[in-house]
Amino acid sequence: MKHNFFCLLVGFLSILSTLSIPAQVAPDPTLLTEINKIKAIDNHAHPLPFLKEGEKDVEFDVPESIPPLAPPVRLRPTNPEYLEAWSFLYGYKYKDTSNAHMRELLALKRRVMNEKGDAYPAWVLDRLGIETMLTNRISLGRGQKTQRFRWVWHTNPLLFPLNNEEAKKSNPQREAGFTTDERWLKDFIAEVGLTKLPDSLDGYLSQLVVPLLERRKRDGAIAVKFYAAYMRSLDFTDVPESDARQVYGKYIKGGVPSGSEYKALQDFLFRRIALECGRIGLAVHIHVGAGAGGYFYNSTANPFLLDSVLNDPNLRKTTFVLIHGGLPFAQATRFLLGKPNVYADFSSQTFLTSTRELSGVIRSWLEFFPEKVLFGTDAYPLTTTVGWEEIGWLTNRSARQALALALTDMMNDGEITRQRASELARMVMRDNAIKLYGLKTR
Repeated sequence: MKHNFFCLLVGFLSILSTLSIPAQVAPDPTLLTEINKIKAIDNHAHPLPFLKEGEKDVEFDVPESIPPLAPPVRLRPTNPEYLEAWSFLYGYKYKDTSNAHMRELLALKRRVMNEKGDAYPAWVLDRLGIETMLTNRISLGRGQKTQRFRWVWHTNPLLFPLNNEEAKKSNPQREAGFTTDERWLKDFIAEVGLTKLPDSLDGYLSQLVVPLLERRKRDGAIAVKFYAAYMRSLDFTDVPESDARQVYGKYIKGGVPSGSEYKALQDFLFRRIALECGRIGLAVHIHVGAGAGGYFYNSTANPFLLDSVLNDPNLRKTTFVLIHGGLPFAQATRFLLGKPNVYADFSSQTFLTSTRELSGVIRSWLEFFPEKVLFGTDAYPLTTTVGWEEIGWLTNRSARQALALALTDMMNDGEITRQRASELARMVMRDNAIKLYGLKTR
């Protein structure tokens, strides 16, 4: 009895001693310095083009301010980290965000923009240590038509050629998304010289979808982007073309398809577009995991819902990139990286999670398939004072620190050598993307 009690006591004390050992709280300083010097390839971002004073971007309606509790804490303009960003980028000298000082900040930003002109977007990349930024836009703007900004075209509107009024009713967020996609689809139709959508599915594919994809490839796009998770589930089933043809022909001239009918057409179109992308050499980016806005359906954005797509033998030549890495389903993404044609970035996790939490995700991915892990910032304009520049600074710094912390933990646990840590850092920050997209670097 005493022996058993003694064994239990020793075991308990052993557990306490283990718990008392502090977790790694800081990355190896030499490794972090090394990582901070890497000229990165940013796999996912939404930078604005250079805009003259008073100009508005046709793709982003940037508000002056946002409701106090609208975004997560790190994105809120009250985040003190932005003070350092403003100082680094524009020479902001204050330690507060008073109205008077914010007006002065806007004047500082405008002065730098005016001085740099069309070179302003590239100047921001230089300040962030980013060599190339994959730019998600319908069209590139002033200052972005260079090798520093590689085009990722929004192909999402091509999934929804029929009447979307019923789908808009699900929530106001989806209503706004469908309205925007409908506007862009009209622009696509005009671009290829059509006055309306073709009457048949065959015509839709041959006269609109394929010509647009081939034109984007010729114009320098290296990928297309689906943000379908904002509009519907990521469960894209394998639908026979005959079924899709029947739905398209039935409703293209009018009427509202049922949910199941419209889903069948969308499922077919997604796989067909992905097939064409594989044929001409465009990667397919897919938003997976949590999305912005209070009405986003998180449960239908789980990356595991893409299993049948990623396993489709007809799509073996198509490269899929899971944008944002599927948070809060990041461990699902970890296992999907084992598929030959699947990659993932951790963009947006850089501001939705702490550096410590992100380091755990990065480590788990590196322990499985380090060749498939990509750096990304998801830099985008939130407000006039917190633009893509500031979010880019915040997420770029957080990502590099999280990567350094993950690699430090792996070294401390004896999983990798110091030399291998350097190799993995370069792979994540640039080499994996260079290989994936066939980029020519400076």
